[in-house]
Amino acid sequence: MKKVHSLISIISLSIVLGACGTTTESEKTDQPAPTTETKNSEETVSPTNPEQELLGTTVESENQNYSITVVDNFELTSEEPNKDLIFNQENDLQSMRIETFDSNNETLNDVTQNLVDTLQASNDSGTVVEITDQNLIPTNESIKDAKAFQIDTPSGKVTGYTFVREGLIVKLTVFDTNESPALETFVKMAETIKVK
Repeated sequence: MKKVHSLISIISLSIVLGACGTTTESEKTDQPAPTTETKNSEETVSPTNPEQELLGTTVESENQNYSITVVDNFELTSEEPNKDLIFNQENDLQSMRIETFDSNNETLNDVTQNLVDTLQASNDSGTVVEITDQNLIPTNESIKDAKAFQIDTPSGKVTGYTFVREGLIVKLTVFDTNESPALETFVKMAETIKVK
């Protein structure tokens, strides 16, 4: 009788423990679902956020008629008359030359041809190609007739842009490196160029 009683106790205990284990596994299975939903909702919300204004400092050129927002770790300096340079303080091989022209005195076609010649001069054996990737071209509602070109050089890509904004023709030459490229950062800053 004791053996039967012990056997019944063991079986009952096994059933109870088995049931507890099932509940715990069930709870564990249920737990990841809310986490997944949270991740999904975060991913869904993220792309729909409105485009944020570029964080940085708005700086006016000392010798040209424009201002630009410069992000942290980059600096705007005067290179020579009618030429400024934004360079990466952490890697001075990455820079963007800024030249501006009054559209009453110059044509966009002439400035663009000059840009292509400048790019070609950076690598005689390379080929200048037009850029079509919109992420690599400065755009906003005030920028008109943007043109973008690029050439490979041994030290990295050289990219050039021309566009018109508020009667100002802008010519940009970006010198970038193959490692940790900064082109998209320069493009974002370029989008903020406007007449002062």
